[in-house]
Order: sequence, then C-alpha cells, then structure tokens
Amino acid sequence: MKTALRATSAPLSGSMMQKLRAYWMLSKPRVTILVWLTTLAGLILGGWGQTLQGSLISAMLIGSWLVIASANALNQAYEWRQDALMTRTANRPIPSGRIRPLEGWLLGALWGVSGVAILGIGVNFSVALLGAVSIVLYAFAYTPLKQRSHFSTAIGAIPGAIPPMAGWVAAQGGFSLEAWLLFALQFVWQFPHFWAIAWLNRHEYAKAGFHMLPYPDADAVSTARLALWYTLAMIAISVMFAPFAAHGGLYLLGALTLGLWTFSAAWRFLHTPDTPQGARGVLVSSVLYLPLLLLWMILSY
Repeated sequence: MKTALRATSAPLSGSMMQKLRAYWMLSKPRVTILVWLTTLAGLILGGWGQTLQGSLISAMLIGSWLVIASANALNQAYEWRQDALMTRTANRPIPSGRIRPLEGWLLGALWGVSGVAILGIGVNFSVALLGAVSIVLYAFAYTPLKQRSHFSTAIGAIPGAIPPMAGWVAAQGGFSLEAWLLFALQFVWQFPHFWAIAWLNRHEYAKAGFHMLPYPDADAVSTARLALWYTLAMIAISVMFAPFAAHGGLYLLGALTLGLWTFSAAWRFLHTPDTPQGARGVLVSSVLYLPLLLLWMILSY
C-alpha cells in the first residue's frame, strides 16, 4: 500500500512542478528581470542620500515584479494563437498546451491586481497608478495594435519606459525632471532594440500578422537608419544626466563611452543591412547598454 501511494504521489508531484514552471514561464522571467532591474535602478537613484523604509522597498520590488509579470502574462493570453505560428514563441506555456488561455487571463489579472494593490498600500498612489497604466497600455493597447499598425512599437514603449520612473517616484514621493529623463531614456532605447528583433524575425512576424517594423514595407537600410537616429537620441538623453551626478565628469566619460559602443553597432547595421550580424549586433549592444549605463549612473551619483 505504501509503495502504491509513493508511486501515485510522484507523478502528481512532477505534474505540479511542471504546472508551476509553466506559470513561471508565463511571466517571461528573463524580460521581467531586465525590466524589474530598471525599476530597482530608479529606486536606488531616487533614494540616493536618504534612508528608505524597508517596507517601502519590499512593497516596491514585489509590487513592480507582479505588475511586469501581469503585463507579460496578459500579452501571452491575448496573442497565443499568433505565438503558435512562430518558431520562437510556439513553446510558450499557452500555445504549447501546458496552460489554458483562461488560466493565463486569470493569473495575469491576479498578478496585476495584487501588484497594483501592493504598490498603492505600501508605496504611494502615483506609483500604483503608473503600474495600472503600464498594464493597461501593454496588454490592451500595444498587444492588439501589433496586428493592426506599425505604430504599436511607440505605444508599447510607453509602459516599457515607466519602470525606472516608477522607481524614482517611489523613492522621492513625486515626479521630477530626473524621473522624466529616466522615462525618456528607456522610451527611446526600446526603438533600436525592438527594430533589431523585428528585422531578425520579420518573416515570422509577417506570418503571424504582426506589424513590428518602423513602417509598412520598411527594408533593411531604412530600419537600420532609423535605429541609428534613435541611438543618437538615446545618447543625447544619457548626457543630460551629467549635471545631476555628483561626479558629472566621470559619468559623462562613461556615458559617452557606452554611447560610442552602441552607436558603432547601429552604424555597422546600417552598412551591413542584409546580414543577420548587423541587426544582431544592435540587439546585443542594446541589451547590455541599458543596465551598464544605469549601473554607471548609480556609481556616479
């Protein structure tokens, strides 16, 4: 009898772990971690020189994680049929059959309501409002717009830029020029990053009916040219933080060095537009550029 019970409980335990893992993957953990780290950076920068309460820090970090995970889960619940058409997304929890679409909707809603509530109770109303706006814009504006207009990238960049600003507002208790500069930096950063992804996956996106390039029928040269211009804008915004840094000259040196590096990647994309290496270089440099710049900013403040 005991042997039979052990044999029965083992498959149940394994099934439960698979389900929990599928729920974890529904949050897009790698994306969530990167975005969550920008929230942490904003919190550190905004709280520099003051003592933040442990309860506020905990509420901010837990609530923001749930908000980001909610937006990602609702995104997947909405477009799982399109995800099933693309090789890079076919193994996501819903199109692979590990989670039902209704589970995705319910879990995404639970994470979102919990995250916004934690931010409202443990941080402040402004941060909770930013969290709610980011979920609504990402899941219910950007996500459906991807199948209708190339303008979706601009809409999606708004909730994508909120996290570092929310971190700053959590620490400061209100908005300031630095908060808006953090928003602007991450807003502009997303364009070359996502256009590089869009160019590398243009055929799969077209098959799924997604409009992710800068404009209809954009070719490699036009995509690379716009990525270069937005990279220059991103570098210009990064320079604007220098007057606020305690070690402004040191910050400026690091920001320009990182800017030159990411600019060189965009420049190579423009001059080798028909090779995957060009767009992939922009993608890799963008993924590394943002956390490195924010870290340098923290060290320089």
